[in-house]
Amino acid sequence: MNPVPLKEAQNIAVIRTDHIGDLIVSTPFLNALRKAAPQAKITAILPKYTEQVLYNTNLVNEILTYDGKPDSQFLAKVKDIKADIAISLAPRTVAYKLAHATGAPCRVGYYYANRPLTAIMCRILYLTHTMSLNLFKELRLGHPILHEVQQLGELAKAMQMKYTDESLHLVLDEKERSEAQKIVHEWNPPLAALQLHNNWLSSNWSFDNMLELINLIKAHAQGGHLMIFYGPAEKELAQNLQNRLADDPSLHFLGGLTFRQWASLLDSADFVVTPDTGAVHLASSLHKTVIAIYEERTATLNTQQWAPWQVPHRSIVKGEPEQTLKQIDLALNDLLVDKLAWEAIKLKEEENIT
Repeated sequence: MNPVPLKEAQNIAVIRTDHIGDLIVSTPFLNALRKAAPQAKITAILPKYTEQVLYNTNLVNEILTYDGKPDSQFLAKVKDIKADIAISLAPRTVAYKLAHATGAPCRVGYYYANRPLTAIMCRILYLTHTMSLNLFKELRLGHPILHEVQQLGELAKAMQMKYTDESLHLVLDEKERSEAQKIVHEWNPPLAALQLHNNWLSSNWSFDNMLELINLIKAHAQGGHLMIFYGPAEKELAQNLQNRLADDPSLHFLGGLTFRQWASLLDSADFVVTPDTGAVHLASSLHKTVIAIYEERTATLNTQQWAPWQVPHRSIVKGEPEQTLKQIDLALNDLLVDKLAWEAIKLKEEENIT
């Protein structure tokens, strides 16, 4: 890649057009960019529903969002940024088009080599500075795949940026933490968290298997309460579970939340069980112990590229219910014993200091 004039840039646009988890794992790159171009005004171009990830982080100066598909009015706002550099962090055509729409003389991004038409368009039109990744060839050869944080690190290094801090950045303020504590303060610790997703009901899993999963998590909480999070798509599943389990005061179904409310409540959890969703990366950014469940058809890639990052975790490939529940049980045993041992060591060190 030719040199990117980061030190001279006054306006930089950074584009990430996919999901909440994708933006969370992009925060180490944004942190490196902020340090590499402290003089620049950095504008993040994002879907509306992901913008709250960056609140309080100081990683960007402005956030420009769109709902649905970017229209001509939004493209005019993109042009008004007057970007010197535009960086696409999502290997998606909509992100490349937005980078091109900025009119920036320097447009940076990466593409997947197995998409030849996209690669050609990136090189001759959308981007001026490109990097190619060949994930699917690496998968076929059985080579290890870099985590998304590390892939973005490769882009940062190609741009001659220092990429030494790979930690995820999510900042909750005291008001947000206080509001969450008002909700959870009467719930018995340790607090467990389960993220619902309709993918739970695949691989021959039934509604009754979900009940088994909830009872299994409760057993590991050892008298603690269980927070069950759900979004609009899981509302029916959550309602059915709530109806069946209405007599259990240790269960708390939490839906209709903003991202910040979700994050603040999840921050109260001692451990999190979640399928392969943004909850994996949110929990990682909050330094939680994570059990992440991956669908078999995407597990080879996703257990590497989208694994929990820098936290105690187990990644489990979802199969038949009996086998998967047993794996979750064993994983929770291992992780929670390790967690208790680590907390005991920390407590002993604090006592020695005082």
